[in-house]
This record gives sequence, C-alpha cells and structure tokens, in this order.
Amino acid sequence: MKKQIRFQCVIHCSSLCCGGATILTLKEIKKLYRFFPVTIGFRKIFPLNSAHKSYIEEIAIKYKNFYIIGDFVAGNRLKKRCQMLKDSLCLINSFKPLQCSVIPFSVTFPEELQNLVIAKKRQGAFKFCKGFIDDAKLVWDDKFVDKELRENFYKLLENFIFQRDIIEKIFLKFENNPFFKKLIQSEEGLFEVPIISDFIDEICGIASIDKKEFIKFQKSLFVRELTVGGIKNSLFIDALNTLESVKI
Repeated sequence: MKKQIRFQCVIHCSSLCCGGATILTLKEIKKLYRFFPVTIGFRKIFPLNSAHKSYIEEIAIKYKNFYIIGDFVAGNRLKKRCQMLKDSLCLINSFKPLQCSVIPFSVTFPEELQNLVIAKKRQGAFKFCKGFIDDAKLVWDDKFVDKELRENFYKLLENFIFQRDIIEKIFLKFENNPFFKKLIQSEEGLFEVPIISDFIDEICGIASIDKKEFIKFQKSLFVRELTVGGIKNSLFIDALNTLESVKI
C-alpha cells in the first residue's frame, strides 16, 4: 500500500527549496524575463517502469538509449537563495513559477508515482524539510487530493509538452559541444547553455515578447548577476556574448 503524503510548507525553511535558480516554462517567460536571467538546462532522466516511460515520452527528448528533460532556468545557480525572497516570502507570489508551486513534487514523474519522488527527496535535498509532519494537511493519497496542487501540476505538465519540440531543436544544436558529450557519457548531471541567437526570435514570438525589450532586460540581469562571491559565472559571460550578437 502506498503511503499517504502530508505536507505543509513552512516559510522559514525556504532556503531548502528556494535556491538561486528555479525552472520556468516557455509560457512563463513573458511574465518573468524582467526579474530573472534565463538560460536552458538539460538533465538525464531514466524511467522507473513502463508507466513512467510512457509518461516521459511526451515531455522528454529521446536521445540514444535514455531521455533528456530540458528546462528554461531562471536565476543564478551560484547564489544560495532566490533573489525574489524577502523575509522568506516570495515577492512575486501572485505569478511565481509553476515549478515553485508544485514543490516538493516533480512533474517528471506521473501523479501516481509521487510517493517515490518524495521518498528519494527526503533522503537528499529535503532531508531537513520541516513541512513533512504528521499533522500537516494531506496532499497525496495515490493521487493529489489538494486541488490547487493538482491544477498546478497539470498546468506545468502541459507547458512541458508544449515546449518539447523547441527544447529538442536547441538541444541538438549542441551535439558537438564537449559539455554535451560529458552529459551523454555520465550517469547524471546538468548541461546548461545560453538561449542561442538562432532561437531568440522563435522564443520571443511564441512567448509574445518584444525582442528588443527581452534583450535589454536580459543583458542588464546577466551583468548584475555576473559575479557572485568573487566568482564570475562563465555561462553568463557566454549569454552576454550571445545577446550582443543578436541583431535587433
């Protein structure tokens, strides 16, 4: 029998899940490109069973004998906390990313397997999360019982399906990149890249963003976030160079 999941977010431990970077989807970029520098990340995912395999084939890129999930990444991984946090509260709560609204669950696993997601996370990143207490509200019992959580989960899933094709085209553009090859050869990891110039027009068009405004805000954000703790972010340097090469 699958164990019920009780969870209630405790805002004062937000540092566990509100790190320097989060995941956006293509449809969310329009609302958030003025707040976060945006890059693209790729990570491997291995299906747990046949049901999981059927599920991820809709949202993932099939490459050789494994699957790749592609995300638009908002923020700076060198930072420990999201810049939109103030006193552990989200400053953009009314339109924060869907990814933040489904934590600690994962849309890369079907609804009925979320107990496995939580079991793994509680051994790792969420080991010290205070939200899993016996008197917290019941949110999952073979399926989501929390209505808002369920709605956000499926909105996020729809967004992943919607952007899959363009994410795959971008991914394949990097096949000769040494970091791409390292990801392919490793068991796990993250391959993060700028939004390359070939796709800025298409992304801005799909997201209904003015390209000139997008480039202006993204440049200023990458400059602002370029150095953290005396360390320069080489990815952000590449992103700035890419934006400089785009014709407006």
